[in-house]
Amino acid sequence: MIIPHRKPCIESQIKTSGNLDELKMIINDRLYSEKEIQILPSGNSAIHIASEIVSKLNPNSKTLIPDMGGWKGFETYSKLSRLTVEKLKTDLGVVDTEILEEKIKECSAKSLFLTSLAGYLAEQPLKEIAKVCSENDCLFIEDVSGKIGGDCGYGDIIVCSTGSPKIINCEYGGFLGFSKKINENLKDKHLKEDIKNLLKTYKMPDIYGKMIEETLISKKSYELCIKFSNIVKENMENAYFKDSHGVSVFLSYENPKEIAKNIDKSVKLNNGKSILTMCPLYERILRKGVVLEIKKMDIHKISENEIYEILNFF
Repeated sequence: MIIPHRKPCIESQIKTSGNLDELKMIINDRLYSEKEIQILPSGNSAIHIASEIVSKLNPNSKTLIPDMGGWKGFETYSKLSRLTVEKLKTDLGVVDTEILEEKIKECSAKSLFLTSLAGYLAEQPLKEIAKVCSENDCLFIEDVSGKIGGDCGYGDIIVCSTGSPKIINCEYGGFLGFSKKINENLKDKHLKEDIKNLLKTYKMPDIYGKMIEETLISKKSYELCIKFSNIVKENMENAYFKDSHGVSVFLSYENPKEIAKNIDKSVKLNNGKSILTMCPLYERILRKGVVLEIKKMDIHKISENEIYEILNFF
């Protein structure tokens, strides 16, 4: 069985260049609160600059990252920016706000890096996390890559990848956004020019039209990923996070290598890649099993019947 892999929508392939101000306005429409948006070549470049902002505002401070379900770049770029990284204990990637508050106080953390969806698999209590961080003078850096189009954008700083396969699927690029409060803090400490100079090192080609078109359909893209993921959860007893939304689904198995090998013989994406990610894996979940990567499929072109057909191979 061959499943179409996620490609940029036709409109985005036709209309590559576009208006930067229009793009920023549309991105902000997808976020809980308005941010100053900077378009960048990748999600990692956004994380790098976010780490530098945190480091300049709170030099040599401690930052928290989740013990699973995060992105490896959180640790990499935090360390490059001379931040001390501490792991936050989670419930399979999902943050418990009481534990978060205790940890912030215990180690005097000044920042938290977190994905809006834990490992693309489950929702974080973003509003509550933002509240705890605000009350404890801890900056919240939220990676919205997996949830843009859904309820996201609560962080003081947001980062996003628009590479492939993501909700905003441009095969390239990303963006950074920071709140009015962050902007004012940078100005007060005369650091705004430093950040501007750092941003200049990341040259971005004009793919604003492509990003506009993909951002416009991000709500539909996110909702389709949720819809198909829910079908999997309803029909697979070994699926995790049945009471939460995700854009991919973790299935628990004691023999993930064998399962992946058998599925790969029967089902593949039309770019030759697997529909599965083997676990344990920090970026998903530290449990034995496989992740069925709904977000890698062209959710705008496949049907519910094709999802059921895939499940027949398990």
